[in-house]
Amino acid sequence: MIPQNNEKEVIGSMSDAIPPEADSRSEVAALLHEQFARLTRRLRTLELPNGMTPERLSALSVIEKRGPISVTALADTEMVRPATMSRMITALVEEGLVKRGGDKNDGRGVLVSVTPKGRRTFQRAQEQRLMRFAEVVESLSDEQLVSMRDLATALERLTALLNK
Repeated sequence: MIPQNNEKEVIGSMSDAIPPEADSRSEVAALLHEQFARLTRRLRTLELPNGMTPERLSALSVIEKRGPISVTALADTEMVRPATMSRMITALVEEGLVKRGGDKNDGRGVLVSVTPKGRRTFQRAQEQRLMRFAEVVESLSDEQLVSMRDLATALERLTALLNK
């Protein structure tokens, strides 16, 4: 559960983070960037199952949602070098979380897909993280919750624009 003494600090810092005079697009962009960096760092510290790193969980998530997928496509999605992703895939294969298979469209290509153990591990990790995040969201007022829902919609649009 969330410590009661931090609740006001967290809620207060959210509303204090974006001053009313920050109406220019560049100021809003800078404020969003700063808050996303903080939120991302904090989300990365949420508890994960043993041996699972945020990077591995992210790769497993992409494989689960888009797999079978090539290592190159996975590396592009995760914005890492193919060699880095290849090492991560090797570790995930050794743990039995993913498996390599042939690419029917490219005889030399290799596709990566999630195993049943990998799917369970991913789902368990996601559930743990979402439960913790939901505990925090529970502390928001109804008005803040509506704002967060609106923000999520706006972020979806912003992400689509950045992906163009």
